[in-house]
Amino acid sequence: MKKILGLLALTLAFACNNNKQPKTAEDVLNSIDKTNLNKGSEHFHLDTPEGWTTDRKTIQGINYYYIISPQTGEVPNPNINMVTESMQGVSLKTYITKSLSSLEQILPGSKVVANGDIKANGIHGAWYNYTMEMQGVKADLMAYVFPADGIAYVITGICAPDKKTKYRPIFDKVAESFKVGE
Repeated sequence: MKKILGLLALTLAFACNNNKQPKTAEDVLNSIDKTNLNKGSEHFHLDTPEGWTTDRKTIQGINYYYIISPQTGEVPNPNINMVTESMQGVSLKTYITKSLSSLEQILPGSKVVANGDIKANGIHGAWYNYTMEMQGVKADLMAYVFPADGIAYVITGICAPDKKTKYRPIFDKVAESFKVGE
């Protein structure tokens, strides 16, 4: 679970349109065991909002799928990313509990503001909304977790806190379009 949070911090850093990679995110990524990452199927589907683009990147051995908004001039630039991780045999509830506990440890300035359940094409998942700050950049993040065959598909939407009412419906719609095996 700590791995996913480090990835989210790194994703925020990339979204900030800053060529300097934050030391803290790099330190987190260098310190984690990546053996449980990249375990999911690459055969999945997420709807792409009109005007947004997609990209696949491998960063420090971690496979990301990005859905990127057109350049808005906002910091961070809104984007959605997905990574996968083995759930190591735990339930969704336990996975989320551990993820939220790790969030507080890894990003002490973060604050979970809401959480709940979500369903996408018959797959029951969970979501949590939190805020964080890295290198003076504040962000609002929506994390959606969908379990499939023991794998957590973690979809995260990122935007500036004052833009969350604009982007939350977009993030929700993309998450609700999730299908595995496509």
